Amino acid sequence: MLRAIIADDETMIKKSLKVIMERTGLAEVIGAFTNGRDTLEFMKANPADLLITDIRMPVMDGLNLIAALREAGNETDVIILTGYGEFEYAQRAIRYGVTDYLLKPIVPDRLVDMLEQIHAKHERRTMLRERRQESLWYCRQQGERLSRLLRDMDGAAILALLDEVHEYIARCYGDFREVHQTFYADLLAFSRNELLAVSPDLGGAIQAGITLPEEESIDEWKVRVRRRLSEWMLQMANVRSHGMALTMKKALTYIQENIYNENLSLQLVADQLNLSVSYTSECIKQSVGINFTQYVTKLRMERAKALLADSSRKMFEVAFQCGYADYAHFTKTFKKYYGYSPKDYRASLSLQPIHPDDPSAKN
Repeated sequence: MLRAIIADDETMIKKSLKVIMERTGLAEVIGAFTNGRDTLEFMKANPADLLITDIRMPVMDGLNLIAALREAGNETDVIILTGYGEFEYAQRAIRYGVTDYLLKPIVPDRLVDMLEQIHAKHERRTMLRERRQESLWYCRQQGERLSRLLRDMDGAAILALLDEVHEYIARCYGDFREVHQTFYADLLAFSRNELLAVSPDLGGAIQAGITLPEEESIDEWKVRVRRRLSEWMLQMANVRSHGMALTMKKALTYIQENIYNENLSLQLVADQLNLSVSYTSECIKQSVGINFTQYVTKLRMERAKALLADSSRKMFEVAFQCGYADYAHFTKTFKKYYGYSPKDYRASLSLQPIHPDDPSAKN
């Protein structure tokens, strides 16, 4: 039943409206006032579904009452009462989003028709609101699934999920357009929130919300949703590509500067960059073509060769300066990497023939 309020300075009109409305069983009059100011104050504390107001009233007229309600964000349905000479006022009231208007003297059947239409609209809103609440748990689940698929860039699985969602809505709620419209909007909102919770850096890249024009079909809405998700994946790929380049520059610099540290590890590098070990490992492999351990070994072995060329350095010093506290481990790694031991390599350097143009040959 509609909760209704009447505002009119004519007592007989208020009484007639109340009788007609309550006889239909569609509305209950919860307040009747003679001016707009008292009506406005009452409506601040008492939610209503319908306001029937005269245009001309003392203290505050109907137009100012409606304007004040809309300014306060009150979207209550409004029927205005107007005389034959007040159409100019009625046209102004339409700009405030009034539902309909009644000419004086009031024709009961006309009022009943309006009440039936407004009551049906409210029943539909209530039903859709209840159905939306029922579907939110499913929508949240699918939003979480969708965010994971987006992170994996799994386009085929995303399309399959959207088809699954569409079939669920159609099976449970038929062709109610409002359900499809709000469901798709909620699905994208949940998915975006999940993505940003895991990757806050995507906040500036992933557009929020989606517009689904009323004049389009449900199938056209599906196309819009797919297009928006494709845009998200492209934006995510751009952010990841840029982010990976910066991350790798920092990671490789850190590794090179700490190559002598025997405690250097993938976990240590990840901690320095505030990233997960798995993501750091993936980035390094994509950047240099080999995994972290192989890359560190490569750098240490190249450093070892450079240090071994200085005959004044003892073997264990070279090992230590390359990040190996255990000389035996260093020797084993060097031989496995190059096919000969550090000692053999140093010996080979002293046996190399001196080039005739080498200035040191004259000394």
